[in-house]
Amino acid sequence: MITREATIEDWDALLIFFKKVYRENHPLHNKAFWIWQYGDKQYGRSFICVNEAGSIVGHVGANFGGNVAWIINVYLDEECRGKGILTQLYALARNYYPLAATAANKAGLGLYQNMRWIRYYDLVRFVKINPKISHPTLAEVCVSSNIDTSHLAYNKTHYFQQPGLKGIQLQEGSTAVSQPEVSGLRMVDINNIQEAAQEAWDLGFNWIDYITSWNDLKTRQLENFGWQIDSQTVVPWRLNPIVKDYYCNISFLSENPLDNNFIVHRSYSDHGRIGSLPIE
Repeated sequence: MITREATIEDWDALLIFFKKVYRENHPLHNKAFWIWQYGDKQYGRSFICVNEAGSIVGHVGANFGGNVAWIINVYLDEECRGKGILTQLYALARNYYPLAATAANKAGLGLYQNMRWIRYYDLVRFVKINPKISHPTLAEVCVSSNIDTSHLAYNKTHYFQQPGLKGIQLQEGSTAVSQPEVSGLRMVDINNIQEAAQEAWDLGFNWIDYITSWNDLKTRQLENFGWQIDSQTVVPWRLNPIVKDYYCNISFLSENPLDNNFIVHRSYSDHGRIGSLPIE
């Protein structure tokens, strides 16, 4: 078996592999998304294991952010496990940056525990609901709305160039993802917490959220302005489609120690995308 970096010439074989592994309509079934995620060495790379028949039997993706290679999209065919292939694929990613990951499920956490990675703070998702809604319910808050943000369209950074993503920059300077099909505005970088929230309400959004790591001291400001941890609200993590009362604990891990002041940004890894952001 051969382990190596993937290129766009591998797309047909990658698509066969991804359709075997991931749910229908997963972003990696989209060639344009793969190119966005892995087609530029500045932002990420895709590493594969190819068997003697020329089929892809393993894949590790790395998203580059914060001078770290965030490991995502990890899968090996069952017959290939326990042979050191994953170690080889991780080594290819390590050639670029130190390794880190976010993990939400038992299998992922177990993998990194076996590898003796360091587990840090869980990520936190803060939500604020439009104060005009006095007694919020899921049915009232997460509804489809006709919100025009075309005049605020923003795609100046790699994150906002994701296929299907509706990026905007508010007039006060914050950047966010517009998700009018559930009346939500997903904050990416917040400039002024109070002004950003008021602008979101003026535009017609019912709720806003912000994902970061627990050590981000901005969370104290959010709490002071009435933002709440998502599980204390009616806005679930899974919104594409909506899954009532679904909230997610996501751990932040790294292979080697990182600075205590390292804060996990929404654009790192894929924790701010799969299951919550719409990808067409």
